Amino acid sequence: MKRMGKVACPACGKHDLDLCRYDAMLVVRADLALFTLACPACGTTVSTLQRIPPQLREEVRFAAIEVGAGMMGR
Repeated sequence: MKRMGKVACPACGKHDLDLCRYDAMLVVRADLALFTLACPACGTTVSTLQRIPPQLREEVRFAAIEVGAGMMGR
């Protein structure tokens, strides 16, 4: 896994992979998730622990409500 910040493909080195184009997201806490996404340049599957981007926070919040997860008060 890469450190927090910019996401780069370990196979081809493409930088700035878009977390909003994730294939899977496992929420660890209200502001942090494990993202899995495909590199658009080479197709490699990349997994990375990152802060949840602001544009995804409402989606995460509503998903938590739907499944009864404990993040609803945040």
